Amino acid sequence: MSSDPSLRVLGFDRDEWWKGSAVFDVRQAQSEQQPEFQVRIAEVEGFEDGEFGWATVFSTIVTPDEETQLRTSMVLRIEAGVWRVVQWHNSSPVPNQQVFGVEITTTLDDLVTSILSEGNQMPVGQTTEGTMTLVFTDVVDSTPFAERVGDDKWAALVAQHEAVIGAVTASHGGTVVKFLGDGSMLAFESARAAVRTAVEIQKATLDAPFSVRIGVHTGEVQRSADDLFGLTVNKAARIAAAGDADEVMISSTTRDLIGSMDGVEIGDTKTVALKGLSDIHQISPVVWN
Repeated sequence: MSSDPSLRVLGFDRDEWWKGSAVFDVRQAQSEQQPEFQVRIAEVEGFEDGEFGWATVFSTIVTPDEETQLRTSMVLRIEAGVWRVVQWHNSSPVPNQQVFGVEITTTLDDLVTSILSEGNQMPVGQTTEGTMTLVFTDVVDSTPFAERVGDDKWAALVAQHEAVIGAVTASHGGTVVKFLGDGSMLAFESARAAVRTAVEIQKATLDAPFSVRIGVHTGEVQRSADDLFGLTVNKAARIAAAGDADEVMISSTTRDLIGSMDGVEIGDTKTVALKGLSDIHQISPVVWN
């Protein structure tokens, strides 16, 4: 670390805001007081621009009693030919609800917002129109689950889940439009293929330690490059959000198109309001299990 008076270190506790040489005195005292622990590093990133650099570290502090996720950011400067830390900040992630008093969705809504933002600013150039059936998937209550299992385990589970989604989608002639967090948007020319894919994804997730909800809707979309835009995209995502864990919910349009399918039973239709959309809408569960 730098010996410059401008050195700043921010720790976990609200009083851990140290300046200059006080950093070394406190670090020495803490090293004598802290119990034994290990640091398990998950990811490190570092960058530089001239004589300044910055880095982030994602890790876990492991003690005999518990594990605590740790996020560290630092600013570095070259001093006498050596990189020295001039600012260090440790933090431990907490749920949004604990900070803001409300739960802030960070998966499906983020995906919808991203898509709608792009849709409101359609890329200049050639676009095509057509009818497609869209499938949205979302891991239910992913934020508290991820906090319980830790970053490394959660990242591995998401990677496995995305691999399953990709394989099942391809096997039914569909396309993975995008992944964001633990959600996904899939596109199909066939409504039946979309529903079969949704059911197979649910079946493939039966042994997973988390649950998934899925929404399916058919309508007109606009395509530009490898992305899709339009009201149909929004509605499909909102139908997924209206479902419960382990459910596949389909719109009335998709239900009319698929008719009777072998191995697929459609449950009772219900009328719901969908966030961000006017009027009321009819959606139905696919009884897959």
